[in-house]
Amino acid sequence: MIVYNAEPYGYSNKAIKNWEEKGYQYREGSWDEIVTTPSFPKVGILIVRLKQSVDKSVLAKFPALTMVISATTGHDHLDVKLLKERKIKLVSLRGQDEFLKTIPSTAEHTWALLMAIIRKVPAANSHVRQGGWNRDLFRGYQLKNKTMGIIGYGRTGKFVASYAQAFGMQVNYYDPYVNDSTYQKVESLNELFQVADVLSFHVHLNEETNQLLNSTTIKYVKHGAILINTSRGKIWQEEAVAEALQHGTIAGVATDVLGTELVNIQDSPIWKRQQAGDNVLITPHIAGATWDAMWACEEYMLTLV
Repeated sequence: MIVYNAEPYGYSNKAIKNWEEKGYQYREGSWDEIVTTPSFPKVGILIVRLKQSVDKSVLAKFPALTMVISATTGHDHLDVKLLKERKIKLVSLRGQDEFLKTIPSTAEHTWALLMAIIRKVPAANSHVRQGGWNRDLFRGYQLKNKTMGIIGYGRTGKFVASYAQAFGMQVNYYDPYVNDSTYQKVESLNELFQVADVLSFHVHLNEETNQLLNSTTIKYVKHGAILINTSRGKIWQEEAVAEALQHGTIAGVATDVLGTELVNIQDSPIWKRQQAGDNVLITPHIAGATWDAMWACEEYMLTLV
């Protein structure tokens, strides 16, 4: 059986060896090849990351497909319904809680985004690169005694909570499915929004969390708060976030995801506010993309096959 890797850049050599030892024919391809090739009749397993959507047009080119492997916890880039209809097994990291406890990359990137935006690191660096040295232009704030509000107290949320505690922050969280007395649980999102100086989102995208922060709920967010998103772009209504930025009711946004990232980032209202000069920091969905984490995940996926 052929295992086709659509996004092979930096793929684990150990994982490749393991595929071959299991008797599979490992082959590296690309999304460009998928677009230009009518069919892949001998491919039984498709490996993807997050670059493109695996939709009806893609799956139609793989008539013998029995499995899709995506070393991610999110599924919004996959047509899960069609996979079920075609009885194609989806292998992902969702639900692999014990293994995921060993992977802090997304939480670490969350903290990198927070530190960068609250201390104006990108702007200050750009200023120096241009020959400047005016420290008064880039005064930020310290985190000590601020309140961290965590939406989604799962694996990543718990990592972020521990970092916040180490920085002397008060930690509050909202998660209707978790009861943990380590930090202060609040009973409603609006309650959390009202008290948090920093709001950090760590939830899966589904019907319940789609546009969790919207034009109604954002009115409860504390004036001057900073919003961090390393989950998915559609967990908040970008138009509402952009409007809050424009009116100065929130102090800044640092995000690793955009609602339009699989289509056109320039359609994102948050991207447009960055272009307009607002306090916005955007990275291209790199939170989980560290070499060591990705290699570990790629090798772990084989244990689920």
